[in-house]
Amino acid sequence: MKVILTGSTGFVGREVLEQCLKNPSVTTIVALSRRDIACPDPKLKVVILDNFLEYPDSIVREFDGAEACIWCLGKARVPDNDAARKICLEYTMAAAKKMSDVGATASSGQRQKFRFVYLSGGAAERDQTKPLWFMQDYRRIRGEVENQLLAHAEASGDAFEVCIMRPGLVLAKERNLVDMVKGLGPSVRVDKLAGAMIAKALDGGGSQIVENGEIES
Repeated sequence: MKVILTGSTGFVGREVLEQCLKNPSVTTIVALSRRDIACPDPKLKVVILDNFLEYPDSIVREFDGAEACIWCLGKARVPDNDAARKICLEYTMAAAKKMSDVGATASSGQRQKFRFVYLSGGAAERDQTKPLWFMQDYRRIRGEVENQLLAHAEASGDAFEVCIMRPGLVLAKERNLVDMVKGLGPSVRVDKLAGAMIAKALDGGGSQIVENGEIES
């Protein structure tokens, strides 16, 4: 399978990339990135994208034959709500709409459903009117991304499938003292989260929203 990946230089995305490179079911990885990625593996195609709101034809051509995207682009710490909205919501939806238009073509000539696996978070709040005690604006923005992705998938019919991963705290693969404290709450190790996201990209189906307990199980 040909997979598109974003956020491949980040904590989770880097682990997803490493596992994709080792997975024989993933034949090609198209990594959308603002900078080059030093990796000689022939499975990896790095595509430099300066603006994640615009996809010129030269970029779209790289999507040809792709069947899934694993979206790990996003930041927990951003300077203001406008920046958070741009990175989390506008970037994600611009890509989702473009990728659902492109889709993939099977050998039979029939269009296949494109899978979009989105890394959200357990604190995201889809109810935009619910009172929140901490990180109110950011949590609502992440919840709005989920709402718009699900609405886009429903409107796209058989062309687009979305899966939203909602981990708690994401811990390093190696155990350490800091993670022992973080692990007291809902959490998952980064390698397990990456593996779950790749499995969703490869096989699809199941729940549209995958909570931390299901990822951890």
